Amino acid sequence: MFEINQSSWDQAIKFKEGNSGYSNMDDRVLCLNASPSGCILSGNSKISTFALWLWLAEFFTILNFSAIFESKDTMWQKITSVSNPHIRELVRLKNKPAERKNRGWMIVEGLRELRMALGYPMKAIELIVCRNICSEEKLKEIEPYFSSVLKTEVGLEVFGRLAYRENSDGFLAIFEADTPRLDSLNLDDDPLVIIIESVEKPGNLGAILRMADAAGCDAIIVSDPRTDIFNPNVIRASLGTVFTVPLAVAESKEVMKWLEQRHITSYAAVIVEDALPYTEMDFTASTAFVLGTEAEGLSPAWLRFCRHKIMIPMRGRADSLNVSIAAAILTFEAVRQRNQPKKA
Repeated sequence: MFEINQSSWDQAIKFKEGNSGYSNMDDRVLCLNASPSGCILSGNSKISTFALWLWLAEFFTILNFSAIFESKDTMWQKITSVSNPHIRELVRLKNKPAERKNRGWMIVEGLRELRMALGYPMKAIELIVCRNICSEEKLKEIEPYFSSVLKTEVGLEVFGRLAYRENSDGFLAIFEADTPRLDSLNLDDDPLVIIIESVEKPGNLGAILRMADAAGCDAIIVSDPRTDIFNPNVIRASLGTVFTVPLAVAESKEVMKWLEQRHITSYAAVIVEDALPYTEMDFTASTAFVLGTEAEGLSPAWLRFCRHKIMIPMRGRADSLNVSIAAAILTFEAVRQRNQPKKA
């Protein structure tokens, strides 16, 4: 028994309606039972098996030889045409952030990133692989995690349309993307938190997440974001650590209230006259570093709220650092201080 997905069946109906030779679908098909995953198709006893498979062969031709049948046990489908409706849908998902936002989905590319994503509490939608370049051994490793979802095998040309990277390893998956909120964070005593206001460059956010993972930060909070935290470029730049670092998104007012309730000391990273060098501060207690964008810095609201203003002394002609570099300098200073032996 094979399964034919609904979009492909719709194409079959259009093909039938436009072809006088197939005016009576009942002469070709015994049953079409709707199910959540598609429709069950079996041969009509009125016609020979040869006639049924002849019809299927012509149907494949109309669909540019895209394999549309799925085994009910493995839920695999094979697509070789870039014009396949499902592939066109995935390309839109890749290229249009609004499409991802409307569907509430994210795209994760790369085996390393997939491994990290599988440890994150979210639902998998589809696994897509290109056997021309992916490792069969590694495919066997991760396939059980996608046992209950659609799995699609594609050729090199199709995968090239879907991948973001030039040298991809042949693994890509679609997941649901639920925005994490502040109430999802569980902090230890004296937490080390990084707050990024209005981050707009996915690469910067990804680099900060990667750094925070290495430093063992307790949380990253993105306030008033201007980019999707699960943007494919965030996932790529973070090397998948977007799924390992405790992360939350909220409006600035909500974050400020959250900090006050937990008695976390806030430090605004700024370049102003009354800011103190970061090396003169004590970050061993509850600490939140607050950083703004490179172009605009922190908003007046955050400057008024933060208890301390700190700066990274600049010795050259440049007057600022990339926000991810600044975050790394401050974070690892806090880590250094916390790793010092406590004075008796």
